[in-house]
Amino acid sequence: MDLEIRHLRAICAIAEAGSISRAAVGLKMSQPALAAQLRRIERMFGGALFERGRDGARPTQLGEWVLMRARSLLPAFDELRRDGMRYAGRTAERLTIRVGCMSSHLAISVISCLGDLFADADIVARTEEAMDLLPGLLESQRLELATLGDYPGHELSPPPGVAYAGIADEPIFVGLAASHPLAAREEIELRDLAGEDWSMHALAEAGHREHFWTACAEQGFEPRVAYSADLSLAVDLIASARCVGMFQATSKGYAGIAIRPLAGTPLRFRHLLGWTEQGPVAPHAAELVRAVTRSYWAEVRQAPVYAAWLDRHGPLGDRPRHP
Repeated sequence: MDLEIRHLRAICAIAEAGSISRAAVGLKMSQPALAAQLRRIERMFGGALFERGRDGARPTQLGEWVLMRARSLLPAFDELRRDGMRYAGRTAERLTIRVGCMSSHLAISVISCLGDLFADADIVARTEEAMDLLPGLLESQRLELATLGDYPGHELSPPPGVAYAGIADEPIFVGLAASHPLAAREEIELRDLAGEDWSMHALAEAGHREHFWTACAEQGFEPRVAYSADLSLAVDLIASARCVGMFQATSKGYAGIAIRPLAGTPLRFRHLLGWTEQGPVAPHAAELVRAVTRSYWAEVRQAPVYAAWLDRHGPLGDRPRHP
């Protein structure tokens, strides 16, 4: 017997249901038939995938290994099927909109607004810490929609078959330990951080890095990036006064960290939406952009530091992107 997609689905269903009998109901099979199928699958892998007992079925060490790989493979098979149907001129039984999200609060607004516009569609979201991947996924039609961002002097151009629209320009703030002497200031000069160690995400896009280095050079120094860290580690490093780092203005804060605006807004970022021109989002793109923009400006008022900054300065969109 050869391993088939249905076998991987059965393994995942048993793990998610926690028992063979409950998984059988979801798979529309009898319990004996699913149990027999599992035994055949286990023989293919050379060992038990689940420990069965009164409490149900729990994955063995081998089962965890197989499940991890099955869960990564199944979305690719589903995607292959959808794409094949599209190229054959057929539509899937139910509309699926695949959304790629950079690490930003805007993703929540986009998913919510999509749900309102496409009430009968399945919205499938994936996050990408490396935002540079998203334009290519749109161009290859592996996504129907994506949240993107660019920086002054490093504006994104849509690839063929893809359209972009701006949502909002946003300042980039700095985070430093609450005990830092500069934390007492309402706004901080970027040049006053010249002697600090910085943390930057290891997967930060090229435009972000270049924009940061250029802004620092204009303020007369070269930044010392001592840590390449994800957000969770960076937060701990900053709170312990080991470094400083950049934060989205919409951040609602972290324990032990003071998030402060930079005077003169030397660092800024533009939120974008991108979609495939031949996909299901395109006919509704203008309406979606308006809805997401309204949602964005409603949400930013929930971030106290950004709300206070807006009261003092007004939206960045009212000023040139290149000061």
